[in-house]
Amino acid sequence: MIQLLKLRERFFRFVGRYEFYVMAAVRFVIAFAAFSLINSVTGYMDVLSDYPIVLVFALISSFLPAGMMMFLGAVLILLQFYALSAVLCLITAIIFIILFCVYLRFSDRKGLYTVLTPVLGVLGIPYVMPVASGLFAEPYAVISVVCGEVAYFILKRVSAGSALFSASNDTSTTSTVTFAVTEILADQEMYLYLAAFVISAVAVYCVRRLPVDQAHMASVVVGTVIQFAIIGGGEIFFGNTQELIRILIGCAVSLVIMLFLAFMMRSLDYSRVERVQFEDDEYYYYVKAVPKASVRPEDRQVKHIHSSHTRGKKNPRGKKARAEDSRRSGEESLEEQVMREFRE
Repeated sequence: MIQLLKLRERFFRFVGRYEFYVMAAVRFVIAFAAFSLINSVTGYMDVLSDYPIVLVFALISSFLPAGMMMFLGAVLILLQFYALSAVLCLITAIIFIILFCVYLRFSDRKGLYTVLTPVLGVLGIPYVMPVASGLFAEPYAVISVVCGEVAYFILKRVSAGSALFSASNDTSTTSTVTFAVTEILADQEMYLYLAAFVISAVAVYCVRRLPVDQAHMASVVVGTVIQFAIIGGGEIFFGNTQELIRILIGCAVSLVIMLFLAFMMRSLDYSRVERVQFEDDEYYYYVKAVPKASVRPEDRQVKHIHSSHTRGKKNPRGKKARAEDSRRSGEESLEEQVMREFRE
């Protein structure tokens, strides 16, 4: 535990010292992964599928707010869909405009949550984001996760039915619109995931605010179990029992990730709880103060003593001074030993 706390302190000190470059690197990695995902799932326009385009978009996103990353991702998706079907591109554009309006009006402007949700969905662990939104933000931050999950299911449905969308260009526009709306908006699995994410995020937020010990860790477990119960039950209802193993593994991996993040960001020392009581003219106050778990960072200083400067010089203080110096050095070494034992 002490070693993990030391590692955490060093990590945050490093991030605090190089915050601008670290955040730019994080945004670049997330943007590059998201844009590469879009091209790998679609790939209908060869010009956009080349890696130089992805690198340029990722570089632009690394130095701009997360909203620009979302905008560039939406533009990339629409251009890829346009190469497949113009009607599909138009319908997706309308859906994206609605999502952007909802995001700008109701969400907590967590653009990285929106971008990370489809990326983690491809990896099979989208269950991380609802728990993270309830643990580290306000409940309405889950709207950002919902927008990202809708984009993920649009990519998933279009990729699965790309041949049908391509063939629908030869039919009437009305038939193409009906087919696109049915494929995208009538997906019951998408609504199942959205409901599970919203309920899980609200439950995590409510549990983490309870005045009990280890509330943050308990909220992570509760949120993950709720997602598994709702999504697993829904898949059984839809007859997709083969999906239960995948969902169970994804929830287990997400649980481990979120427990680690909760320890790094919300670790508290319940052995040093303080309860304070005071009053003013109108109220009595009963406060429970739980300090954050931390260790004092080691501050090592190395002093270089050059013997050439002191060689040939006599100590004017004599034997008594030398004895006093040796006694002090003995005391310092004893103190260092005590501190070393305490740290271990």
